[in-house]
Amino acid sequence: MSYYDEFIQWINSLSVEQAVDWLKHLEWKRVVPELTGKFLGFLLGFFASWLLLFRRQLRALDRLRRGDSDDVLFQAHFLANVPGSDKCVLIFRNLMPSTTVNDLYDNPAARKIVRELADHTTLRSPVLRTEEQLGFEVLNDAFNHIAGHLATTPFARETWLFAMTCEDRQVVRRKCVRCFLVRPAELELFANWHWCRTNVLCEQPWHWYRIVALHQLAVQWKQEEKDAQNPAAGTQGMPLVDKHATHRRIRPLSAGIFTNEKPVGVPAAVPWEAQEWELKKMGLDLNEPKI
Repeated sequence: MSYYDEFIQWINSLSVEQAVDWLKHLEWKRVVPELTGKFLGFLLGFFASWLLLFRRQLRALDRLRRGDSDDVLFQAHFLANVPGSDKCVLIFRNLMPSTTVNDLYDNPAARKIVRELADHTTLRSPVLRTEEQLGFEVLNDAFNHIAGHLATTPFARETWLFAMTCEDRQVVRRKCVRCFLVRPAELELFANWHWCRTNVLCEQPWHWYRIVALHQLAVQWKQEEKDAQNPAAGTQGMPLVDKHATHRRIRPLSAGIFTNEKPVGVPAAVPWEAQEWELKKMGLDLNEPKI
């Protein structure tokens, strides 16, 4: 027989007089504070747990409203000619299901570095500033992740350029890490802003900023190409070793990617005069002299 069964049996065996007598002789001065303290402790614990969950929910809702996200997207960019004209449509497609910073990096320090780098991107420089050895490691992990995912695709391999970016929250709906892949020949076209604004259409009107991001990416790539031809003393053009301060943030990748995509809907022209004025007010003059 368990203690509980014995207690119930003892309660049932008590008469009214015995129960009253037992209650009279209880040490109420000790029982009441103990019961009150335990009850208050339970209430405080319940309230603290509820408050913690409630605040976590509020923070999650706030991040959702602000458009902040820990997602990491891998997207291929390519141009499709518009029949009967010299214009083309910018198409970009996800190469795999979105992952998160936590899933991509098993090291908590690497996660922290990626989030901090993403917070410091600007309109002028959307590519994550992955400098020094730790920056090289987080870039390398993302590079190897998509390279492994695309290793077994059935499409013909060609050279793509890979870069980790985070577009400025001032102009995009959702802030997250976007890993761009784009062909070198097409990225070179984007270095000419006059060509971008007169020849490139978008699948959707709100995709205009992706053209800006690719233009800034192209400008940086041309600078990296120039620097690679005249490496700093001691590096001899080698990849990052030990404490070297710089490395190439836009890296070539051999991959097979399906590129025979068609635009969704009617391609849209961008009213660049208005957009350029807004960008200039935010500190980016797209018509200033480039490399």
